Amino acid sequence: MYPKIIAAYGEYGVNIGKIVQRIIKYAPEESIQGLNAVRIVDKSPDNKGFACYLKDHREIYLFVEDIIGWQPWLLKKTIIFPYLTIGLALGHEIDHHVNRDNKIIDKEKSAEKNALKYIYPSLGVFKPLAMLFYFFFKSRQRN
Repeated sequence: MYPKIIAAYGEYGVNIGKIVQRIIKYAPEESIQGLNAVRIVDKSPDNKGFACYLKDHREIYLFVEDIIGWQPWLLKKTIIFPYLTIGLALGHEIDHHVNRDNKIIDKEKSAEKNALKYIYPSLGVFKPLAMLFYFFFKSRQRN
């Protein structure tokens, strides 16, 4: 069963709810099993960053202002750029959900490494572009 998607955000020129719904639909079933909800809200009440996973509630919060609020309108119109930025934040938190009870691994490193794995199946014809985008950001992080 899919998690509930709860959207409570302002106008950003991108249908974020639809993007999240598509990613969840194509995500590996075992990765979203037990996830209760994905809440899409404007801002983090305590500046937690782009998104957070609440283990006790098994919910993911996406903070839209931090994810795409800074993007110029031209980038938002490309669809792929907002899709990837929203997707990478969501994929990161899905990995936290998957590894919620794993006490052995470094959860942040795992989430950074595996974020694309959860959104990749939903990308369709944009898969090659997503890989290029992903490797570009990975190379920037190493420098």
